[in-house]
Amino acid sequence: MVDQLEENPDIPVRAVQEQFQRKYSVGISMMKAYRAKVIAKKNVEGDHASQYFLLRDYANELISKNPGTTVKIELELGKNPGDQERQFRRIYICLATLKEGFKALGRELLGLDGAFMKGPFPGQMLTAVGVDNNNGIYPVAYAIVESENLSSWTWFLELLASDLDLGINSNFTFISDRQKGILQVVTRLFPCAEHIYCLRHIYENMRGTFKGDMYKNML
Repeated sequence: MVDQLEENPDIPVRAVQEQFQRKYSVGISMMKAYRAKVIAKKNVEGDHASQYFLLRDYANELISKNPGTTVKIELELGKNPGDQERQFRRIYICLATLKEGFKALGRELLGLDGAFMKGPFPGQMLTAVGVDNNNGIYPVAYAIVESENLSSWTWFLELLASDLDLGINSNFTFISDRQKGILQVVTRLFPCAEHIYCLRHIYENMRGTFKGDMYKNML
């Protein structure tokens, strides 16, 4: 299955069964096809759990090849009492060239957003993006966190503020979808900043809430 997964990583388990039937004239169960796909996927993509042991080396490599880069890794103790082995909690990355480039642009506008992570270890990615001189998206920093909440947004924005020299009196404009916890954090860390909301997200939320054309009138 390795060759199949390299060509089509999202091949359905049912398709695996059918291909096996056509090629070998042998039927296999859904569970056996699923297990075969999992094993083949590990061969193609690598084992997710083992990658966490390489995280510190990855951080050191980023800093070595991009002097001035900020990488922060936060760990926590395991859930089992007495377990002294620490587990991954969060990572924050801001590449030096992007950091300095954003400062040179001089456009005091930052978009903040969060997105769900897929895979066996779910979490969320927090991102901060600016706008370049061609009005294109300019990535500034990102973090992988356990979830979107007051604690994770505070951690992310405090590190971002340090990297971009944003003080309590900074008058940046932030754009967000009013994600959980972000309103309180921006108000507390940057009381002089303007916080505006993404119109596309407001549109999508209202369209899902109000029936018919009512959302158009509301907008």
